[in-house]
Amino acid sequence: SERVTHSRRISRGRVELRDVSFGYDPDEPVLHDVSLEVPAGSFVGIVGHTGSGKSTLLALLLRFYTPQSGRIEIDGIPLATIGDEHFRADVGLVPQEPFLLAASARENIDMGRGLPQTAIEAAARAARVHEVIERLPQGYDTPLGEGGARLSSGQKQLIAVARALAGQPRVLFLDEATSRIDSETEQLVQQALAELRGKITVIAIAHRLSTIRAADRIVVLNHGRIAEQGTHDELMAIPGGIYQRLYLLQQIGE
Repeated sequence: SERVTHSRRISRGRVELRDVSFGYDPDEPVLHDVSLEVPAGSFVGIVGHTGSGKSTLLALLLRFYTPQSGRIEIDGIPLATIGDEHFRADVGLVPQEPFLLAASARENIDMGRGLPQTAIEAAARAARVHEVIERLPQGYDTPLGEGGARLSSGQKQLIAVARALAGQPRVLFLDEATSRIDSETEQLVQQALAELRGKITVIAIAHRLSTIRAADRIVVLNHGRIAEQGTHDELMAIPGGIYQRLYLLQQIGE
């Protein structure tokens, strides 16, 4: 049965959705027959208007909900059967609003996992936040204050990226992680994502399209269905396309 817990770890990070449908009310599906294959080590962006189903898709990938029909697999293992401990170890999430503890920079990246300092620093370097931490009065031992009060919102988000990377996940999800940060920090996130290519599977739900412009593939959801997919250049070449419209509107907005 689907409830049997697999002892197999996620090793490569190939994500596959087959004919996935879901609705919070089963009579009103939010997602309709979504099929998507994300190769291991690739970077895929998921975009769409508000209400397109992208947040729901992420909720299914994070196992907050179970599809009403269809299946989701990672490395051929049904998502529902991966043990909680393995899922937490092998899947990372950078949320839209990072939650920081009133603790040191080190503790905020480690999150009680007992990671060696080398792993914490490597993650901070990968997230482009190592130098920020080094400049703090006590470096990695500096208390960050309630909710990370000592840091800017962009720096808090980079700490959240470091925290997710420190566990060495095989799959990393970003939930509109750049929607509320300055463009300079967004560029640092873009650099970090570029460096992860080929090493970790990255699936980014994005409001700010510049974040996922360099993705291997961009998937455009519309009313719960995949309406378009391709690279940035391919999607920009679709006359009157949804992605093209979204992108141009954001360019005007900036």
